[in-house]
Amino acid sequence: MAKLLPEKWILLVDNPPIHDPSTGNRIPAPPTPVEWTGLAQQRQLSAASVDAGNTEFEAGHVVSSFVLLLDPGIPVMPRVRSKFKDAEGVVYEVEGKPRARRRIRGSRALRYIAVNVRCVSDMKE
Repeated sequence: MAKLLPEKWILLVDNPPIHDPSTGNRIPAPPTPVEWTGLAQQRQLSAASVDAGNTEFEAGHVVSSFVLLLDPGIPVMPRVRSKFKDAEGVVYEVEGKPRARRRIRGSRALRYIAVNVRCVSDMKE
């Protein structure tokens, strides 16, 4: 399938934890990167920030969320709390369930996948 959206994105797929041979403890395994194409669009702020998909955690401090549009056919469908990385290395976390979008009329082929994401690069992983 032809990829139509211009930006390069990497889905970071979680792997099961591995055992540390020296301590026997389970430690997180590095994620598997899945390269894909998409387009991020920032949601616009409005008078009611909650309606716009933004969270105000302190007076005057708002965390914006984005809609990431993905080309159809991604080998691993993202889930809630999945992470994406953009070309600059900024990490975004999925909020809510990704939705497949189709045309209303005409061909019912999948057009794109819409994923609500928020920036989490400044948080510890």
